[in-house]
Amino acid sequence: MSIDVLKQELAGLAAAERSQIMACLLALQDEQDDAYWATLARKIEEKDPRRWVTIEELDRRLATRSD
Repeated sequence: MSIDVLKQELAGLAAAERSQIMACLLALQDEQDDAYWATLARKIEEKDPRRWVTIEELDRRLATRSD
């Protein structure tokens, strides 16, 4: 399948389907990004509770990003 055909197919998808495709592409890109994984590991290993984010704060931040 050529890039042009793929672009045409993507243009015909519903917004929710395009969001799923974007999430998949971002995951594939992040999969090969060593800096991303290093940052994620550092955040997961954070021991200081003052630097943690509550579930409510995370929901708020994610809602802001999707607008």
